[in-house]
Amino acid sequence: MPLGLYSHHLASNAERPGYKPLALVPFFFGVQQFVEGLEWTAIGNGSAPPMEPLATFGALGFLFFAYCFWMIWIPWSAWCISRSTDSRRLQSRLKWVAIVASVLGIIFYAPFLFNMPAVQPSVHSTGRLLYDLSGLGSIWHDFVNTRSPLGELLYWGFIVLPLLAVSDRAVKLFGVLIFVSIFLTWLTYSATFNSVWCFYCAVLSIMVIWIVNRPEMRRA
Repeated sequence: MPLGLYSHHLASNAERPGYKPLALVPFFFGVQQFVEGLEWTAIGNGSAPPMEPLATFGALGFLFFAYCFWMIWIPWSAWCISRSTDSRRLQSRLKWVAIVASVLGIIFYAPFLFNMPAVQPSVHSTGRLLYDLSGLGSIWHDFVNTRSPLGELLYWGFIVLPLLAVSDRAVKLFGVLIFVSIFLTWLTYSATFNSVWCFYCAVLSIMVIWIVNRPEMRRA
């Protein structure tokens, strides 16, 4: 979280407002990991009854980031960067991508609010947090969850492709590394994908400091 605030400070000093949303990515990943830490506090190692209010709050907070926030924040961050680096045509396309992603993110998350008991996390046999949302009863969740490869690709596409679309090569590299983290997590920890992938991305987001602190950014 401090690194995210520092990267935002660097973007502000460089007078590159288009990079400020991306600069805050480490901060928000820190908040997400803190919220998931509350879940571990609530459920312990799984051997005792969970502290249900705290577990529910932690799960709702974590899934807000996983299913909604990043679907909105990343495409809009790419659009903000494109306003200073790319053509109006690409800006327009990224804006529409961000609008559609925002609507989908809200649709994906809304069912959690109407069926809170279905979002209780548990400890998987691998020792990682598992979000078994099979009882949610939402066709939107079923579409984007592991039972639907097409839904997964749609979700991942809205996260990765906007970063790859901008002309800034450092931002493109960030998008490529996020895709690599998706692939590796899917291969190794598919059952607990949400928790593990978000942790890897939180660590990976430290790269944002380099993106906003490059010499060309400071000269600008």
